[in-house]
Amino acid sequence: MSWLDAVPDPLRDLLAEAASGATAPAMAFLNLALASGDPDGLATAIARAKMAAAAHGADPGVTAQLATLGELAAPDGPGWAMIRRILDAVRHDLDATSIDAIAGMFDRAALLSPEASVALYSLGEPERLAAATAEVVDRLADWDLLGPDRDALDLGCGIGRFAAVLAPRLRSVTGIDVSEQMVREAWARTAGLANVTIRRTAGRDLGDFCDAAFDLVLAADSFPYLVQVGLAEAHVAEAARVLRPGGDLVILNYSYRNDPDADRAELARAAAGSGLVVRREGTHDFRLWDAPSFVLSKAQVT
Repeated sequence: MSWLDAVPDPLRDLLAEAASGATAPAMAFLNLALASGDPDGLATAIARAKMAAAAHGADPGVTAQLATLGELAAPDGPGWAMIRRILDAVRHDLDATSIDAIAGMFDRAALLSPEASVALYSLGEPERLAAATAEVVDRLADWDLLGPDRDALDLGCGIGRFAAVLAPRLRSVTGIDVSEQMVREAWARTAGLANVTIRRTAGRDLGDFCDAAFDLVLAADSFPYLVQVGLAEAHVAEAARVLRPGGDLVILNYSYRNDPDADRAELARAAAGSGLVVRREGTHDFRLWDAPSFVLSKAQVT
């Protein structure tokens, strides 16, 4: 017997991960909310888990994590309200295969909450989004992907959160997005940064850019929508074209279909067809965000 026996089967693994501290509470809450869909039921499950953990003498860190999770999951709290509002605007199960429809979704979402529109796990809190953004940028630095002599393309830049933080660590950053409202937000966030350019794009290719224009192409949560409209493989090929020798394509979240094997296989095929080498294939490298990381590199000229 363990305290997890008090948790309903569909939520058990997610609550165990949350209690371990491997996933940040806000990310854990979002995953649990999406799995449950029932504010009262989730609150009850967390409360029972907390009581059971205390009764079983679980590590104090476990009960502390569950307590924080319980606060976030309060049925009448702001977290549930934000999730509902954004999911009403942005549908990951959308049947449409139109870039214009996706742009419209994100126009609406950005007006509701710029932070939550690009990272629902932020629950609309600027500080939470800033911490998650910094964690990703620090990891890119750990992987030796940044430097004052490198130029980056932020593919699907959203509100410009990465462009703003990357700017001091790169020679230049170009952010592109299909959403007019997102681009407006990105302009505002990067105003005054001389090495940042923000553009609205049609989203069908990278035809606005010449060959070998960048050292880094970053695609944070943009490929799931390219997968949805059938343009993912084409964008891998386009990224390879605009990368300089030795450059890197970083994809954070390839799809939302919850099939890691299919994602890895599909990206491996696209990489092979585009002359890229897969260096990371879906590793989980962040605590504040559960996106798998893919890094595809273009060979150096010998």
